Amino acid sequence: MAESARPKPDFRLMDLNYWCRRQMISHWDIKKQIAFSHCSKESFKLVKSLNQKPIITIKLDGWQWITVDVGNVGTCLIKLVDHEIAIPGYATPINFGLDARDAFVHLCELYHHKELTIRLNRDSITPLDAVQAVIDGFPIEKIIYSDGTNREDEKNYIKNMLEFLPTPKMLLLSVNPYDSYQELRGSVLQSEFETLVLQYPEQIDLLDLKAMNIEINLRMQPLQRTLPLNTQQFRGFIRKWIRSEAYPKFKTIIIHANSREVDENFQERILDGLLYQQLPNDWTCENVPHGRFWGEIFQTSGSFEVQREVDGQKAVISFASFGKAVLWKFFVV
Repeated sequence: MAESARPKPDFRLMDLNYWCRRQMISHWDIKKQIAFSHCSKESFKLVKSLNQKPIITIKLDGWQWITVDVGNVGTCLIKLVDHEIAIPGYATPINFGLDARDAFVHLCELYHHKELTIRLNRDSITPLDAVQAVIDGFPIEKIIYSDGTNREDEKNYIKNMLEFLPTPKMLLLSVNPYDSYQELRGSVLQSEFETLVLQYPEQIDLLDLKAMNIEINLRMQPLQRTLPLNTQQFRGFIRKWIRSEAYPKFKTIIIHANSREVDENFQERILDGLLYQQLPNDWTCENVPHGRFWGEIFQTSGSFEVQREVDGQKAVISFASFGKAVLWKFFVV
């Protein structure tokens, strides 16, 4: 008696034509797409053909795994070990039989992701050698450290990781993990960045920074009577640029502050002693940086042009405000 044929499911995805399959998969959530991409080379190519490019953020919060946030909906785990581990309930492992490096490469190729965003926090504990084995060769777009800690072991991990990882294009620091500003300057701030964002630093010297684009949020710290950056220091940085004594690749700097905490008449104090030309209220330029803090909701109160002595390169000092927030801006045009 002939063997009966295997029952065929009522619906088989791969029986659909290419464009129907592609359309259906495009409506799946990230986790389903990742799982499907591991089924075969054809399924991998199908998901990759959607040309999706969600933001992928790495969090180093496990001894035996790396947490990967894919877009706004998918929190996944890449296991660093072969054996079974206790998986946090909020995440899904995506190794599917691959080692950590191959699983990570698979994910990045699937979503056309070539540069990494790494988020450090007080829970970061992933061993440095395991991190290197997974991300080696990938350029780092951003490193974000926004959670402070008073525990020495946690601070030491953050310091080691900041010094261990390749210099990113952008570094955002909300807390200084070092015991002093001098240590932070020597270990981190002397590196060259495309963008450096400092949130509420306790101390800062603009001439220490080697970044093309700088953004600093100022706030009066407890037990402090003045801000870590005042009008005299900002004017001094502009003078250094005019004399070609600032970082030569510098392009923009923007300072955020509360109007109650900055010097009165800060605009006049910053301009005092500088050779400048006031620009009309409707002045605009193609090179003016854009973004939510570079216009739109903020009202510009004045823009002033200065020139570098050695070559006549122009730059603009601009002041803006919105409610109690004030902005000091200085950028090359």
